[in-house]
Amino acid sequence: MRYWSRDHYASLLDRLGQAKAVDLDILFTEADQKDPEGDTKLAQAIRKHGRTALACYEWMEVRPVSNETQAQLRDALKRFPRADASFAEKVPLITSQRLEPPIPELMDAAASAGVANVNADSDGVYRSPVLLKMTNETYLLPHVALATACLAENKSLGEVVTDRGLKLKGRIVPLVDGALMLQPITRRGGTFAAGIGEQVPTLSFVDAVNTPPEKFAGKIVLVGETATGTADIRPNPLDNGLRGVELNAEILANLLYLPSVRPIPLTAQWILIIVAVGMPLWLYGRLNPHIANLGAIAAFALLIGVMEIAFWGFRMIPSWSPVLIGLLGATLLMAVQRYAQEEALKRQLRRSFSVYVAPELVEAIVANPEIAQQEGTRRRVAVLFSDVRQFTAYCEQHSPEFVVRQIREYLDEMTAVVDQYNGVLDKYIGDGVMALFGPFLPEKVNLSALAVKCGLDMMDRLADLNERWTAKDMPPYKIGIGIHEGEAIVGNIGAPRRMQYTAIGDTINLASRLQVLTKDLQASFIISEDAKSSAQLDLGNDIDFLSRGTVAVRNREQPVSVYEVRRKGADHGTS
Repeated sequence: MRYWSRDHYASLLDRLGQAKAVDLDILFTEADQKDPEGDTKLAQAIRKHGRTALACYEWMEVRPVSNETQAQLRDALKRFPRADASFAEKVPLITSQRLEPPIPELMDAAASAGVANVNADSDGVYRSPVLLKMTNETYLLPHVALATACLAENKSLGEVVTDRGLKLKGRIVPLVDGALMLQPITRRGGTFAAGIGEQVPTLSFVDAVNTPPEKFAGKIVLVGETATGTADIRPNPLDNGLRGVELNAEILANLLYLPSVRPIPLTAQWILIIVAVGMPLWLYGRLNPHIANLGAIAAFALLIGVMEIAFWGFRMIPSWSPVLIGLLGATLLMAVQRYAQEEALKRQLRRSFSVYVAPELVEAIVANPEIAQQEGTRRRVAVLFSDVRQFTAYCEQHSPEFVVRQIREYLDEMTAVVDQYNGVLDKYIGDGVMALFGPFLPEKVNLSALAVKCGLDMMDRLADLNERWTAKDMPPYKIGIGIHEGEAIVGNIGAPRRMQYTAIGDTINLASRLQVLTKDLQASFIISEDAKSSAQLDLGNDIDFLSRGTVAVRNREQPVSVYEVRRKGADHGTS
């Protein structure tokens, strides 16, 4: 459009005679190359209209200029008001030689002028355009949109600029280092953000020239390039294809019609950042990861809500990026750390409990580590002790290597049986086995029934082993089994330097004593009355519980009723 004959713009301005103000967002820094009379016609139209702002160009670097150009620049700068030198602390400084105004003929005719360049944020989005700068000669240079707003309000730039901001429409519009914080409301038609923001009403140049003048009465008209392929792209948060003239319309809307906004106070911004970083650190450091995840989501929603309230309720714009990056970064860091800790804990639990319980119970413990990390809790358990008869004499008669090889085969079979019934292999006591039934199992499981079935299967496995050993001229084993059910302290017990998952209490001691009593009673398998009462509920149809009377147990004041366990129809004899 800048290369059209200036006569076209003169014709357009004739149609815009009733407009409140006109922003010719076109650079007229060179004379009309197509029509020698074009500049004169446009200057006359501009002067006649009386409310037209022209665009100046700001070079990125100081450019070499001739003496004539310097004189023209000095004349152009005189069109702008001057401010006290101290005002330089409030706005950016610009070297005047970087400014290229319209040609003198048009500059003299214009009611106002302003810089056309506009700055983007670091991500290329236009959120805080600088609207006011100062030259090294203390002239105040407005953005062309600000110059247009002054014309629309019939005020000079000097009347609008104050120490607190811009006085427009009876209110103060705050500037931060000369920049206006925008509320994004503008989009082009047909974008993904349809329904969000508003499309700037547009007319093609041809339609505008043929439109009755009264259609523009009282309107602010901006003239600029919007055609596809133009390089003047100025994306805002709602539309990444916004054109420069449309961004100027958004600036005007913020200056004249929208409630002014300001940045959130620095203290409040730091509080948001500290909360954003601190919440994940506290959540993942104190709570279960699943609860912490929910807490992090809640913290995210809370921070979003606070920042939205700050904007809509108090017209303060927080800096979203550091808050969200802080929250997401801290959440990711703590989540990874907790994940690594959980994986390390799972590996530790697998190593620790794989020697105690069956693989499926190990995975249940890994899924719920809290049950394995209790430092001794009272719970009901069934305790099984088994022992090899005359093991001392057996060890005396055979070499240690032979003993170890045979006892290892025996213990391997017994351990497999304990695992089969979801027992916890508490420990090997030389040739003896101590197993617990109850830890890591549901509360409604009949613990004594499990222990009794386990004991019977241990004896069956031993019978199979004895057959194989006899065939190899190896001595057979005989065992005694004792079971008692009651309450015990179960958990990680021991010294701080060495802990073991085990159980202690009178229930454990009585089960051990019952195993010893099998020798005196010449029975292979005896249980207490408490264990018999529970086991009989599930096993009464298959198992005989033969009373062996009441016996005195060492170190116990009260005698104990004991029962021998046999399968129905089977005769295990005596040991």
